[in-house]
Amino acid sequence: MVSENDAHRLRRLVFYATDVDRINQALLAFVKKSGAMSVMLIDQEGHLVSRQGFKVDNDGAALAALVAGSFTSTRQVAKLLGENDFRVMSHQGPTTNIHLTLLGERTLQVAVFPSVIKVGMIQVLCKELAVQMEGILADAAKREPEPNAQLAGNFSEAMKDQLDNLFGNL
Repeated sequence: MVSENDAHRLRRLVFYATDVDRINQALLAFVKKSGAMSVMLIDQEGHLVSRQGFKVDNDGAALAALVAGSFTSTRQVAKLLGENDFRVMSHQGPTTNIHLTLLGERTLQVAVFPSVIKVGMIQVLCKELAVQMEGILADAAKREPEPNAQLAGNFSEAMKDQLDNLFGNL
């Protein structure tokens, strides 16, 4: 019998150094072009794949976990309204905004930017980045795993620990 952790690892997309380099280059170019504070690529379970940015004061792992939870909740709202999911979400605050884009079925692109930047510009630039990211993700999904490659274990435990640290052990 396969444990939940092992099953999760088998479902995950495997990224190699060349994939991460391509992802980081695209994310960094987006930050420079858009003026975003940061941009992240996370999986739907809330695991941080990559992050780039200049003014990164927040806890990336906690932000990734919370954004993924928010997106999952919103997916259920979409289903209640007869949609499979909502592919794009935005949250606007007095000083900071966030723009979320679902890439494929299991990856989220998260852009954090100051509210002085026009939302329309971020939407256009996020669409451009999404096309690049989907290409990189498609390349990674097509590739056969390296025979001796091992993923780090205990994804679920690590995420539980991160949420416990954030909210306390309830």
